[in-house]
Amino acid sequence: MAELVNLTIDGRAVSVPKGTNLIEAARLAGIDIPYYCYHPHLSVAGNCRMCQVKVEGQPKLTIACNTGATEGMVVKTQHSAPEVENAQRATLEFLLINHPLDCTVCDQAGHCKLQDYYYEYNTQPSRFIEDKQHKVKAEVLGPEVIYDGERCIVCTRCSRFCEEVTKTSELGVFNRGDKSVISVFPGRELNNPLSGTVVDLCPVGALTHRRWRFNTRIWYTNQKNSVCAGCSTGCNVNVAVRDGKIVHVKGRLNSSVNQEWMCDEGRYGFNRFQPEARAAGASVRTGSALAPSTIDAALQAASALAGTGNDAAMFLSPLLTLEEGWVALQFAEKVMGITPGSGRIAMQIRTRELTPVEAVLVSPDYAANARAATVLGLIDGQLQDWRKILQAQYQNLLNQIRKEGVKRLLFVGDFSLLEDDVDAELRAALESAATVVAISPRVPSAGGVERFAHVFFPGRTANEKGGIYVNGSGRLQRVRALLDPPFGTFPEWLTLEKIARAAKRALLPAEAIDERALFRTMVQAVPALK
Repeated sequence: MAELVNLTIDGRAVSVPKGTNLIEAARLAGIDIPYYCYHPHLSVAGNCRMCQVKVEGQPKLTIACNTGATEGMVVKTQHSAPEVENAQRATLEFLLINHPLDCTVCDQAGHCKLQDYYYEYNTQPSRFIEDKQHKVKAEVLGPEVIYDGERCIVCTRCSRFCEEVTKTSELGVFNRGDKSVISVFPGRELNNPLSGTVVDLCPVGALTHRRWRFNTRIWYTNQKNSVCAGCSTGCNVNVAVRDGKIVHVKGRLNSSVNQEWMCDEGRYGFNRFQPEARAAGASVRTGSALAPSTIDAALQAASALAGTGNDAAMFLSPLLTLEEGWVALQFAEKVMGITPGSGRIAMQIRTRELTPVEAVLVSPDYAANARAATVLGLIDGQLQDWRKILQAQYQNLLNQIRKEGVKRLLFVGDFSLLEDDVDAELRAALESAATVVAISPRVPSAGGVERFAHVFFPGRTANEKGGIYVNGSGRLQRVRALLDPPFGTFPEWLTLEKIARAAKRALLPAEAIDERALFRTMVQAVPALK
């Protein structure tokens, strides 16, 4: 363990590992020191000068981002030292000298650190009477990012990210003094798989998303913290929603998962989970086509899944929450008569090759919660190559159905079976099954595997449900419903419980009536979670 040192910040005693910079040490003491250029996962640049503090025994003020904690150090911040407060006020005045009054049109307005710090540490009228320095406006840096040089305070977070994290080095600081700007090197463009992260890192409105530019004001949105469902990395995100649509996604700081980075595929791909067409209710096959049905009739028809023996199979979506996966496995055993070790249950997963830049953050799959299979006992929880095991299990079940057919089949969740895997042999086996039930947010008429269903229940997308995801490293994280689901849809776990009750084989106690209550019930039942 690192050596601990004791220091005092604004009269508060705090113990931190030796060398911890004073911004982080102050944070542990409940004291915020303002900064622009500092980031806990980037190198120290020390060029914004906002984080100046007074250290007893030093002749001048020092920057907190590049000063390490030592034993007995006495530090005063803007809260207790007038000279620090004056220095921060002066620094802000210099930063704002050439800054345009773009707040009325700037996408960053409402969550801009220049606005926040000016209100908190300055609030003085401008004394600058000379002509402002005019710089480049709306310069396209790449397919996803636009730059406004006049708003830039040259904190260099963006260029350090491209140099130190992605190691693609597209960005640099050009010119000198008050003419300095960020730009791409000649013949280059900002086009790496994590390029949108530089917008998150920008503390002002200099970098903006091209596809979200001028689409909404942040104060008109409802913001929620959640987890990206794009892959099993489980990046922590803040999602802004307006009028039932996702209008902005921002990486959220979590040093144990994604730092504050996020890939472009995940950031701009949240809407790919939302199909355009949605079913309004349950359907039951009559003749060769599905027809709208009452929920009671559909549940009664779906109760034909009940039985025993190896004539049944279940496919699970990798986007199911941990709670839904647990209920699904209970359903498989208690209603359908199949167990995890029988090889008749599989979770859809497909791996992919990653470029070196993608591998910095992205997982080699599109399976946000596939690792839940190790927690729930679908596969051995100690296996390191769990992706290969799950993929082999999925392919083996497909091959088994192709050869032997299946009588009772259940698809649970979105992408529980990929359309690309449905060849002529598998199609014939699915069409000859006696009972096929699908729970999915995608309507059967859209051409997916849901079209094989004899009974169809409308499900919810990854953006419409809350619960627990287990990321690729085994960390449990809570996801929150970002969008309101269409009327008449239910979470998959509740639909499974309704089918089980129709088959006179209830799975859950009466008190499991919502996501939190279901979570508490699951924790008591799953050994790995106790």
